[in-house]
Amino acid sequence: MGEQRFILGTPATVPSAVRAATAFWIASTFTSWAVPGIITLVRIGTHQAEWGWLELLGVAFGAPFAALQVWAALRLLGGAHWARVVLTLVAVFYVSSAVNNNWSVLPVVSLIPALAGSVLMWQPATNAFFQPRKGLPASDQQAGR
Repeated sequence: MGEQRFILGTPATVPSAVRAATAFWIASTFTSWAVPGIITLVRIGTHQAEWGWLELLGVAFGAPFAALQVWAALRLLGGAHWARVVLTLVAVFYVSSAVNNNWSVLPVVSLIPALAGSVLMWQPATNAFFQPRKGLPASDQQAGR
């Protein structure tokens, strides 16, 4: 900790908890969107899916949400407070998905890294990293994040 890193075009000191939270969120995205998408595409390709076009549509709409989740996770490294809020709401969605699916394996596997990322990004030690930088105009603070 305390070392300078070149992240998203700007140098920043990123706490290890924020780096770990980012990794957990990317893992959660992979398990919640990529794995089911790959399974669906394989089922469609082998003609095992009854409603192939409908499942394919689900994958097509899921991909942009997965990309937005990864983007928000990467914005954590830049100190974007809004990314913490958005990802916390995503974690709530994962909890409801696990409950609605009777705690089946895939929603729980997606939920675990999302909860780990949520806990890490809200640690008291990380709060200072997400605070606005003093001495900079508000427009410069948002541009750097």
